[in-house]
Amino acid sequence: YQPVTRRGVIIKLGAAGDVLRSTPLLRALASGKTGTRVLFVTHHPDLIPKEAAEAVKPDALVIERLKQCRWDFVWNLDKDLEACLLLEATNSEEKRGFGLKEEGVPFPLDENALHKFATGVDDIYSKQNTKTYPEEIFEIVEMPYHREEYWLKEPHEDDFREVDRLFPGSNWIGLNTGAGWRWPTRLWSEENWSELARLLVVAGYSPIFLGGPEEEERNSRLAAVTELPSSGTLTLPVFYALVHRCRAVVTSVTQMMHLAIAAKRPLVVLNNIFNRHEFELYGRGKIIEPLTPCGCFYSPTCLSGRQCIDEIRPDAVFREIHGLLR
Repeated sequence: YQPVTRRGVIIKLGAAGDVLRSTPLLRALASGKTGTRVLFVTHHPDLIPKEAAEAVKPDALVIERLKQCRWDFVWNLDKDLEACLLLEATNSEEKRGFGLKEEGVPFPLDENALHKFATGVDDIYSKQNTKTYPEEIFEIVEMPYHREEYWLKEPHEDDFREVDRLFPGSNWIGLNTGAGWRWPTRLWSEENWSELARLLVVAGYSPIFLGGPEEEERNSRLAAVTELPSSGTLTLPVFYALVHRCRAVVTSVTQMMHLAIAAKRPLVVLNNIFNRHEFELYGRGKIIEPLTPCGCFYSPTCLSGRQCIDEIRPDAVFREIHGLLR
């Protein structure tokens, strides 16, 4: 019976991790506090709690809703053609974020969106950025940012029971070994993961190799070499419950990073090709990088042949984990 005073649309189609790091907006708009009802249009609606928003995929019915209903606002946070078309089709006078020029080219709708647009098209400008991603999107929609947390659907008790059945014990340190098929420059070597696992075992921790289908073969090799468990391929709710069971997580910049942030786990992020300032870790994590900055900014291939991600040493990562847990 909560009265609704405002109805709006947020469009965030992109990668699952990008969807997760957009959910602080839903915290700020929480209907119980603001009376705002949000239709969240995304390719990953299963990530969004029902109490946060009505999350839907952009199918024909949803597109017709956007056209026929009257909305108090529509905010598009994606710069691609599909998302911009959805904004243009929505029946609303307040439009923020990214739209389309008449010739069909995505562009920022106002000065507030210009910064985020420029960081996506100009490497020099992007390297100079000192704003986190949540700061940027709050700026786009002209809302004050108070470090609102991610808002992800919590695991069910059955998910936790399944984790406890598969991986009994405690003191887990999650080692997410993948980096996404698009980004081999972010892939830390198996030798480094093995050495980090050894250091953790000696210190009394319980490492577990984490990942999905892309990492299953790699994690199987690491599990065989180290005689440690691997998560295999789990459903997302069970995997997220396993993340909750970890005392800390080590990962590169992947969906795993965002899951650990949402679960409020201590986190060590291995970064080499992205601007470290864009990641909001809420005071619970550390970003570790090669001592010499990498020239392969946002590049899927190493331009110098250094494979600089391997210049991050396992003992340095271990010290960060140990420091966070102390």
